Amino acid sequence: MALSNNRSHRIITFCALYFAQGIPWGFMLLTLPSYLLDNFGDHYGDDEIGELKAIILIPWSFKLIWAPLMDSFTIRSMGRRRSWIIGAELLMALTLLGLIGLGDLSDQLTPLLYMYFLHNCFASLQDVCTDAMAVDLLPDDEQGQMNGMMWGSKLVGKAGGAWALSYVINWGGIEACVWVQVALLAVIMLVPLLFLERPGERRLPWSAGSAQGDNTSSVRSPIATIQETFKALTLPTLAVYVVFTLAKLLGTGINEVVVNTLYIKQLGWSDLDFTTASGLYTLPLLILGTFFGGMLADRFGRRLILTVGYGGFAVAAIGFSLSPQLWDRYWFALTYLLAFETLAAIGSVGFLSMAMRISWSTAAATVFTVYMTLSNVSHVVGNWLAGPVRRITTGYAESSGLVGAEAELMSYQLTIGMAGLITLPALLLLLRVRTSEVDAAAGPRADGEDSDTGHNELTDAPSGLEDGQMDPIE
Repeated sequence: MALSNNRSHRIITFCALYFAQGIPWGFMLLTLPSYLLDNFGDHYGDDEIGELKAIILIPWSFKLIWAPLMDSFTIRSMGRRRSWIIGAELLMALTLLGLIGLGDLSDQLTPLLYMYFLHNCFASLQDVCTDAMAVDLLPDDEQGQMNGMMWGSKLVGKAGGAWALSYVINWGGIEACVWVQVALLAVIMLVPLLFLERPGERRLPWSAGSAQGDNTSSVRSPIATIQETFKALTLPTLAVYVVFTLAKLLGTGINEVVVNTLYIKQLGWSDLDFTTASGLYTLPLLILGTFFGGMLADRFGRRLILTVGYGGFAVAAIGFSLSPQLWDRYWFALTYLLAFETLAAIGSVGFLSMAMRISWSTAAATVFTVYMTLSNVSHVVGNWLAGPVRRITTGYAESSGLVGAEAELMSYQLTIGMAGLITLPALLLLLRVRTSEVDAAAGPRADGEDSDTGHNELTDAPSGLEDGQMDPIE
C-alpha cells in the first residue's frame, strides 16, 4: 500500500494527517478561549485571548527551521517524509499530556502558554512534513482538489473538535479534553504506519525494504537546500507572493479575536453557544467550501478562489461593522460567524493551491514551507494586534463622547471594519503572480511533461493559447 501509485491512499493519508492537526487546533483556538471568557471573564479580555491565540501560531514560524532539516536528513529507506511524520505525531500526543494537572485555570495563563507553545512546535513539524510529502507525491492536476480536501479535513477537525470538546471540558474539565485528543491522535498515527510513500520502502527502520525513487540518499547538505530556496524566491512572482502572504491574514487575525470577545462578553453568548455555531454549524459549509473551492481552483484558477475567499471576508466584515443595530439579533450574528469561517476557509484553499503550484527548484518543499510559515506570521501578528487596536478604537470612541457599553460597541464596530478594509489592498498583488514565469524558470518537468506555458495569467486556468502566443488579457 503506497501513496505514489494509489490516489485513494493519498486522499486517506493527507486528509487524516490534516484532521489530526485540526482537533487540537480547534480546542486551542475556540474551545479553551471561549471557556475561559465565559467562566473566568474577569481574568481574560482581548489582550489575554489575543496572546493565547497568537502563542499557538508562533511555533509555526519554526517551519523555516524544520524544512531544511527535513529536506537534508531522513531515514530514506522509510521514504522522504514518513519517519518525520510518525515522530511528530507521537510528540504531539505526548505534549498534550502536559496540560493535565493545571488545576484552577483562572490564574494559569502562563503555564497554558508554555504548553500551547511546546505542543505546537511538534504540530508545526507534522504540518511541514505533510506539506512536503504532498509536494513530492501530488500530480499537478490533483493539487487544487486535494488541497481543498486536506484543508477541509483540518477545518472539520477544528470545527467538530471545538464543538465536541466544549461539552467535554464543561463535563470533565481540561484533563478529559486532553485524554480524548491523545486517543484520537494515537488512532490517526496508524495511517502513516500503514501506508508507504513508494512501493518497496521499509515500514519501520528494522523492516525489510530499501530507498526508492531518484534520490536515495538520507543526507543532503542543508546549505544546498537553503541556496536552492533563495534561488527560487528571487523570481518576481514568488517575491510578490511573499508580500501577499505577509499581509493576507492581518485582518482575519484581528477579527478572530475580537469576534470571540464580542459575542461572549458583549452579546451574551455562552462558550457552548459560540463553539456550537463556529464548530457544528459551520461544518457543512466548510466541507462544501473547501471541496468545491479546490475543484474550482483547478477549473477556473487559484487566483479567483483567493479573491472570492479573502475579498468576500473583507466585504462581510465591513458590512457587519456598518450594522451594529442588528448585532443583538441571533440570526444576524450567526450569519456573520458562518460567513467569516467559510470565506476564510475558501481563501485558504486558494492560497495553499497557489503556493504549491509556484513552489519550484530542488528545494520545492522548503519553498512551500516558507509560504506556510509567513502565512502563520501574518496570522500571529493579526491576533496580537487585536488588543492594541481595540484600545485605540476604544479611546477614539470615548473621545467622541461615548461611555460604557456604547463606547465598547463602537470600538468593536471600528475594529471589525478595519479588519475588513486592510484585507483588500493585498488582493491587488495577485495581479502580478504569474505561474508561467515559474514554469519558464523551472524548465521541463521532471516527469517529462511540458511546462505549463498555456495558462491565463489572470486566472491561472488553461487559456487554450499556443506556446508563445500572447494572452490578449495581459
